[in-house]
Amino acid sequence: MTVSFRRFLRRVVTNPLFWVLPAQAFLFFWRLDLLEPWGDELFTLETAPQSLQHIGSIVANNIHQPFYFYLLHFWIQSPWPGSLLIKMRAMSAVWGLLATIIFYVLWVRKEERSVQKSFLLVWTLSPCFLLYARMARSYTMQLTFALVAIYAAVRWAEQLRNRRRFLAYVFASAALLYTHYLPGLAILAATSLTILLRRERRLQTRIPAAAGSAIFISLLYLPWLATIRSAVNNWVSAGGYRVGGFLTDQIVRIGYWFVSFSFGETFSTAGFLLGAAMMPVIVYGLWRSIGSRPNWFGAVALATGIGYLGVSRWSGFPFTPARVLFALPFFLMFFIRGIHLAFRRSSLIFGLLALAYVTGIHAYFAKTGYLNKGYSVPYEEMAGLIRNGSVGQNAVVVLDTYSSIPDPFLQLIPPKIPVILLGGDDSAEQARKAARSQPVVWFWRHTHDTSPGKFVTGLEDELSQGRRAVTHEFLPYSQPEQWVLRIVRGPNPPAYFYQLLEIR
Repeated sequence: MTVSFRRFLRRVVTNPLFWVLPAQAFLFFWRLDLLEPWGDELFTLETAPQSLQHIGSIVANNIHQPFYFYLLHFWIQSPWPGSLLIKMRAMSAVWGLLATIIFYVLWVRKEERSVQKSFLLVWTLSPCFLLYARMARSYTMQLTFALVAIYAAVRWAEQLRNRRRFLAYVFASAALLYTHYLPGLAILAATSLTILLRRERRLQTRIPAAAGSAIFISLLYLPWLATIRSAVNNWVSAGGYRVGGFLTDQIVRIGYWFVSFSFGETFSTAGFLLGAAMMPVIVYGLWRSIGSRPNWFGAVALATGIGYLGVSRWSGFPFTPARVLFALPFFLMFFIRGIHLAFRRSSLIFGLLALAYVTGIHAYFAKTGYLNKGYSVPYEEMAGLIRNGSVGQNAVVVLDTYSSIPDPFLQLIPPKIPVILLGGDDSAEQARKAARSQPVVWFWRHTHDTSPGKFVTGLEDELSQGRRAVTHEFLPYSQPEQWVLRIVRGPNPPAYFYQLLEIR
C-alpha cells in the first residue's frame, strides 16, 4: 500500500461524511414501503409513468413544475429493485443524501469542530428530514437545488460584477424553479431584496443587478412562465386555509412548523415529554444566535418568510414544513450555534436531543404518533374489511370527503361495490336510497366532523337507526395527543382518527 493511497484512505475515513452517509442511507432506504401512499404521492404514482408529453400536460394543469416528474419518469425505468412506489421513494432518498453532502461541503465544514459534530448528529437523526426524504414527492430535490441557489446567491451578492457567480446563481435558481415554484420564487425575491437593501453599494449597481438576474432567470424559465402566473393568480384568489380565525391559524401553523423542524412529526409519550423539556433550550439557542448571524442569515430569513407567506394562504398548516423544507438545515444550524454559545456542557443537551430524535424515529417506523395521520392511513386494511365483509352480499360504500381525502381509498375498493362520495344534499339522498336497498352499508369518516352543521354525523346516525352497526376504528390518538385534544376540543375527545362503520 503506497503512502499516497494511505493518506487518501485516512482522509476518507476521517471525513465525517464517511460515517454520516451510511447511517442516513440506512434510515432513508430501510422498508421504503412501510407507509401506504397518501394523496399527493398517489398523484406522483399516476403521473410519472406517463409519456413525457402527457406528463407536461398533467403537471401544467395541476400547477406543478416538470423537472422532478421528467427525471422520475426515467428513474423508475432503472433496474432498482422493488415496486413502483419503492423506486419513486428511493429517488427522494438519493436526493436527501445529496443534500447532506452539499450542505456539509458548502456550510458545515466551515464551522467550528464542535458545531460540525453537533449538526451532523442532529441532521442525521432528524425525524423531520427522515419523514420527507422517504416520500415520493419533490421535497428533497427542492432542498438540494435550494441549497445550491442560496449559496450561489450569497456568493454573488458579495461580488455583483463576478460573471461566474452570477451565472451560477441564475442557473441554480432556474433549476429550482423548474422543480417547484414556491422555493424558487422565494429565493429569487429574497436575493433581489438583499441586493437592493445593501447600502454599501451604489443604487446604480444594485438595481441593474437585481433586475438583470430576474430577467435572465425568466428567460431560462420562459416555457413555463404561464404556470407560475396561474399559480400566483390562484394564490391571490385563494381564501386561505383557516383553523379558527386568522390569528389562531397563524399560531397553530407556526407552532406546527416549529415542532416539525425541531422534533419531527412522530411522537411517543416519552418523545413528547422530552420535546417539551427541550423546547425552551432550542428557543434560547435561536435567540443567542441572533447576535452572531452568519453571512447567509439575511437571504435565508427573507426566503423563508416569503415562502411562509406563500404556503400560509395556499395549503393547510400540516403542509407548511414540507413547502419550506429548504430552511430546515439552516434552522438546525442556527440553534446549534446558539446552544454552543450559551452552554458550556452542550454535549449533554445534544445527547438529550438525540434521544428525543431516536424516539421520533422509532415512532415513525412503528407507525404511531403521527401529527399528520394522513401520512399513515391503513387504506389496505380498511379496504380488506370491506372486501371480506361484502362477499356474497350487495353493499355500498359511503365516504366522507369533507374531512378526508378518499382518493387512495378509492383505488382499493372493488369496482363492483358502488361508492357514494358525501359532498352535499344530493349525495346524502343517494346514501339514504342505497341504505334502503342494500343489506350492507360501509360508512367511512374522520372522527372530527367538519361538514356543514355536522350533517355527516347526523347522516351516520340516520343510516344506523334500526340496524346493527359495528364500529371499526383506526389510527389511535396517543396519550399526549389526547391531552391536547381535550384542551382544543373539550372533554371526551375521540380515541381514534378514522372510523369505518359496518351497518347491516
